Parts: sequence; C-alpha cells; structure tokens
Amino acid sequence: MYLRKIETVDLPAVVGKETGGGIHPYHEILFISEGTVLLQWINRDYVASAPALFLLSPNTPHTLIRKSAFCRFGFIELDMEGSTEFPNLAQARLWNGMQSDKDPLGAGIASIYEMAFQIWNNLNPLNPYKSIAMDLIPLDIRKLLLLVSCFLNAREPRLADPSRVPAFPDKADATERIHKVIRYMESNYQNPLTITLLASHVYLDVSYFIRSFHKIVGKTPLQYLHELRLNAAISFLSTTKMSIQDITNEIGFQSIHYFSRLFKQKYGVSPSLWRTRHIS
Repeated sequence: MYLRKIETVDLPAVVGKETGGGIHPYHEILFISEGTVLLQWINRDYVASAPALFLLSPNTPHTLIRKSAFCRFGFIELDMEGSTEFPNLAQARLWNGMQSDKDPLGAGIASIYEMAFQIWNNLNPLNPYKSIAMDLIPLDIRKLLLLVSCFLNAREPRLADPSRVPAFPDKADATERIHKVIRYMESNYQNPLTITLLASHVYLDVSYFIRSFHKIVGKTPLQYLHELRLNAAISFLSTTKMSIQDITNEIGFQSIHYFSRLFKQKYGVSPSLWRTRHIS
C-alpha cells in the first residue's frame, strides 16, 4: 500500500456548492469530521453528518457538495498496489449507505470513527509524535480498513468475497435477483442507469443478466427502463404544466430529442401533441 496524498480541507463557503470530486485510478478514503455533506457516488446520493467515513473505489465518479455552512473533511488517496485490504466495491456500497443512518449501528462503528480521527490527528502540529507521523499513518490506515472489513463481514458475510455470490445463479436465485433489480429500477428510474450498473447491483454477469431479465420480464432491461420513464412522462404531461425539457430531465433522459423519438414510437405523436390532444 502506497500513501499518495493525505489532506484536510475546511469549507466555510456557500452551502450547496460543489466542493470537489471527479474520477481517478486510486482508492480514496473520505472522512467528514465537521458539518453535513452530500456525496454523489456511482449514481447514488449519500447525505451524511459528521462523523462520516466514505470509501471510494478506483475509477468511480464522485462529487462532494456541502450541505452546512461549515464543513471539514479529510481525504486520503491510496495506491493499494494489488493489496486486498481495501473493501471491495460491494462492501464499499454497503458501508457508504450506512453513513446516512448511523444511530442503529452501535459502538462498533464509533470505534471506527475514533480511528479515523486518529489518522488525521497525526497531522496536528501539536502532535508529540509528529516526527514519525508519516510512518504511523499507513499503519493506522491498515487498522482502519481492517476494522471496517471486520464490521462489514459480521453484517454481510457473503460480501467479503464476491466469488461467493455466483454470477450464474440457479433459476430461483436468478428470479429473486431480477425482481430485486426491477424494484431498484422503479425507485431510481430518473437517475442515470446503465446495464452494467444494474447487473452489478445484483452481482450478475452482464450477458446473463440481460438474458435472464428478458426471460422473466418479457423485455430487455433497457426496454423496461424506457417504459418506466415514458409512463412517468405521461403522468407529468397530464397533471402538470412542466415544459417538455423539464419533463425530459425529470424522468432521466439526457436528450429531449431521444425522449421525443421514443415517445412518438410508443404513442404515435410527439409529447407536445399528446398533451394538446388529451388535456382540454
């Protein structure tokens, strides 16, 4: 494990403004020590108040937005150099989801936050061990990651090893997973969704996921997603005065032209003409 960067950032600026993020090929630990933030990570939103610890896998897009007048956070960029000490993507998703609702998690998670505070306290100029701080920090990071992994393995043992979740399950298991992803699509249809993301949500090989979805639902995942979005469009067209562009944005389409083309294919007319004909 190689420590690329560790830093603390104070954000006393305007509430709601993006403070950072992006995508990079390194693992990242993000610790919110004061304030409240919104983390957007792999098409999900996590609102969390300090203390909160986020684990970000390499090459995963993320954006941090402050939600309180003052926010302080620390970040660590790590090159794991092939090590498996950092929780896998499935574990990171589970862990990050816990940051919005920490109260039920008990003392176990509190000790993890204490360890995180200790890591950044090594940078304190008043730290009596500041001369060896950069030697201590990697050791503390390893301890932090071990605590997180132990905590997660106790709650969801199968996520410790994704190979224990077969990408080609039996018929009953596949049906259960497809219904799970359907519920996920129905709750998140307005967000950017890809076939790869949907397949990974239920730990399925992409090709197997598409075949299984079509066999169970009678249409492809993309067709089902379009159906959800177009049904939502009909509701907005018939009950609101929202513009076509606003409806396009609201239901998750990136292009008004693409939305209009799909709408016309299904209903035979453009969204504007449908509204004119159906709303007196």
